[in-house]
Amino acid sequence: MNLTRFLSFLVLFLALNFYLYIRGWQAMPDRRVVHAIYTIVFLIASLSIFIAIFIGERLPLGLSFVFEQVGGYWMILFTYILAAVLFGDLLRITNHFFHIFPEWVIRNYPNAKLGYFAAVILFLVTISLIGFNRFSHPTTVELDLSTSNGSNLSGQLTAVIASDLHLGNVVRKGRLIKWVELINRQNPDIIFLAGDVFDHSYRAVESQEMGKELGRLHARFGVYAIPGNHDYYTGIDRALNYLRHNGIQILRDTTVIIDNRFALIGRDDLTNRNRKSLETLMNDLNTNLPKIVLDHQPHSMEESVANHIDLHLSGHTHNGQIFPFNRIVSRIYDLGYGYRKTGNTHFYVSSGIGLWGAPIRLGTQSEIVKIQLITIGN
Repeated sequence: MNLTRFLSFLVLFLALNFYLYIRGWQAMPDRRVVHAIYTIVFLIASLSIFIAIFIGERLPLGLSFVFEQVGGYWMILFTYILAAVLFGDLLRITNHFFHIFPEWVIRNYPNAKLGYFAAVILFLVTISLIGFNRFSHPTTVELDLSTSNGSNLSGQLTAVIASDLHLGNVVRKGRLIKWVELINRQNPDIIFLAGDVFDHSYRAVESQEMGKELGRLHARFGVYAIPGNHDYYTGIDRALNYLRHNGIQILRDTTVIIDNRFALIGRDDLTNRNRKSLETLMNDLNTNLPKIVLDHQPHSMEESVANHIDLHLSGHTHNGQIFPFNRIVSRIYDLGYGYRKTGNTHFYVSSGIGLWGAPIRLGTQSEIVKIQLITIGN
């Protein structure tokens, strides 16, 4: 079924790209050299993401980086390019029936098409700059939450959550250095990396020695990470071993007690269809302690409510990353982004500090989450 979906997506994507290619060709000046250059650029842009994904690990590092950058930008901007071309065709069809174009457009139709093409390029550059700025300046979301579940212990825990780092060829070492500094400035008691620490290229992370920067994360009770779907794409065992080697404690269907103050339950990603149920993971827990669940994909929130979890943290969605996908995410997931409380369970789904494809966010914001969790004893 997954193969069927992938092939369906591939056929649709290639068909839409052919449509875009034809419309771009028609907008170009009727010169052989111009069409040749346009064809080469279009093919590189539209096929780069597949080259990066399927053979990127076998290419020289520099070439792999170029293909991933170009392909990522194309995939992210594809929606806007398609919308612009469809809008242009809508104008053309409307003019055919209702003659809406001014006379100067009719007289200079080839130049008008080229001008529209140039306007689309300018629009793409503008939104890319805006989106890059929104990605480059992550916000810190601060939440003050309280729980009371029968424990005799009172106290406060400062937790910082960073999800979806997607380290690799798009999110590189220089940006990770800034993120580590941002997280450490919050003076957290504990740090949670809520899945997708890797993007998909283990080699890109290893070659930049990003582990040294991850090793600089500091918190009194340590740094804990759970797997995400992209960590599986990287090669789950080597990805998690790399994190362990650099001082990060892995929770993969694992429960730990932190300082005899709260229980931390890290779930494996849904990519593992044999992952344990939350009920199984809680079998040996002291139920009087506050319980925190880390689960990369926000698909199993009802389990947390049923098992009386105090705080459930997820990522994965990127809040859609770019408009209009943020609107779509809010309809796909029961909670696609943000905070909600159901019963006695607090939920937060983060948009993530990193992203996929290209360093562009439109209608969304990169973030880390700082939670002050207050336990009220009897």
